[in-house]
Amino acid sequence: MSGLLGRLVGLPDVPAVRRWAWVAVADSLGTGLITPLVIIYFTQQIGMKAVTVGLAMSIAGIGSAVLVPFGGVFVDRFGAKPLVITAFALAGIGTTGYMFARNFGVLVLTVLLANMADASGRPAKHSFMAQIADGEARNRLLAFNRSVRNAGYGVGGLLAAVVLGLGSHFWYVLAFGLDALSFFVAIVLVVGIVPPPLASAARDGEDAAPAKARGGYAEVLSDWRYTLLSVLNVLVLLEATIFTVGVPLWVVQHTDAPKAVVGVLFTVNTVMIVLLQVRATKGLEGPADVRPSYQRAALGMTIAVAGYLLAQYVGAVLAVVLLVLAVVLHSVGELSASASEWTVSIGLARERLRGRYLAVFALGDSIGKAAGPVVVTFLLSRATSAGWLVLLALVAGSCLVSAELAVRHPRNRAPEGALSEMTA
Repeated sequence: MSGLLGRLVGLPDVPAVRRWAWVAVADSLGTGLITPLVIIYFTQQIGMKAVTVGLAMSIAGIGSAVLVPFGGVFVDRFGAKPLVITAFALAGIGTTGYMFARNFGVLVLTVLLANMADASGRPAKHSFMAQIADGEARNRLLAFNRSVRNAGYGVGGLLAAVVLGLGSHFWYVLAFGLDALSFFVAIVLVVGIVPPPLASAARDGEDAAPAKARGGYAEVLSDWRYTLLSVLNVLVLLEATIFTVGVPLWVVQHTDAPKAVVGVLFTVNTVMIVLLQVRATKGLEGPADVRPSYQRAALGMTIAVAGYLLAQYVGAVLAVVLLVLAVVLHSVGELSASASEWTVSIGLARERLRGRYLAVFALGDSIGKAAGPVVVTFLLSRATSAGWLVLLALVAGSCLVSAELAVRHPRNRAPEGALSEMTA
């Protein structure tokens, strides 16, 4: 990982970072393998009704979101590394449980546990990555984590296609077993990571060890600028939901482009994220630097929406051209928005309450993933062209407001000890 791929995407040449890169590979490849298989396995191999499996997955998703704030508390109390290990262990147990789940209750429990390393484990992962690298290197690591996640979904999807083609119960069970094994491999790798002393910790008079968290979530929420940034981030993240949910709907219902072009658009987006996400963090040393990045996100979304709207008025060939160009700009906006989110959520978090701070952002992410598809489909199905303008106003406006809140936050100008008075 420290070789060609690391140089290709711009991964920092730091031992702990290189080791976490392998953690990200193990995590994402296994998850990418089984994600397309779960509902098919339980409906076609086990014989459950699709609505039953869907309900179980929804309940587990809500449960994961509910657990996010508790994850933040545990990170602040016990440290990020033990929580990352615990999240991976629970995910491995849950994935193993897929092989034995035969009723609704057990399925809910196994899906909930399998989601631990993703939703509920996110504050711990991001907090741990914040201990491994600093400044721009930290953002590159977070970006690499996302790039590998998308690449893992792509490669895992290809492997899942093989499993689906073979079709027998054995191959499904083998896929679940390999995914469970990937989590335990990740645990072994994490155990061997020793976070180096970082400049940011020295500036704050703290080290990588868990500090005694005082004030709890009340103190986090009293930092109203950070809280507002987390709320606005729910709208910023609509940019991703618009692509995954809104664009396919728009292509099929409102353009003359062939339906198959949707696959091409997703490929373009995936390739750009894998190859360019790390590069998108260039120059982002801290929250004071995010204004241009947020502005690029807003501009990319604006031009992309113009392309989507124009595509409904032209023939098939020109519609395809416009859609591809729009997705390229949409992807640039998504890359910039993600880089800005990491820089702000970690850079403005107080060190001793970092777990709780990141849990606030992670909870917003969970809410956005739950509500986003409903908002996007409603606006594009009912309001059509006007719906695009509403979505653009929500995303671009939130990006621009977030930029100003972030660069003017007192943490960019004051030491840790003075922040409590300035953010009240």
